[in-house]
Amino acid sequence: MPKLRTFLALDSADKIASLEAIVLVLFARTLIARVPPRRWRSRFGTVSTEQGATDNLATIRRVRLAMQRALNNVPGAPNCLPQAIAARWMLERRGITPSLFIGTQRDEAGIPRFHAWLKVGEEWVTGLCDESSYTLLKPSDAEPA
Repeated sequence: MPKLRTFLALDSADKIASLEAIVLVLFARTLIARVPPRRWRSRFGTVSTEQGATDNLATIRRVRLAMQRALNNVPGAPNCLPQAIAARWMLERRGITPSLFIGTQRDEAGIPRFHAWLKVGEEWVTGLCDESSYTLLKPSDAEPA
């Protein structure tokens, strides 16, 4: 009941954003898991190598908090890519152009680890990390599927 009480205490814009985040993160996770990448890659737009400007800080923060609420309430913890894609869709619906970054780094055993994060200007939306430790993948680096 505490989660329901917390949800009911939110204002209507936060309730709608939280429900939207839940639906979109589940959709993005299903899309990534069930559909071959060559069919969904165009749905999440291009991968960025640079950052845009921070337009509406209140909206960006609302989307970030809605995504955090969604992740606390969806079954199974979606990894970074579905989070970034869902948040990107939410921001684009609100007229804000975010930057999606996908990078790789090697762990101690030399195994490559991938990570996706989303930013608007210098404001983090999802996937907070040390960007300098990742090598960004550029769209031209992708191999055709």
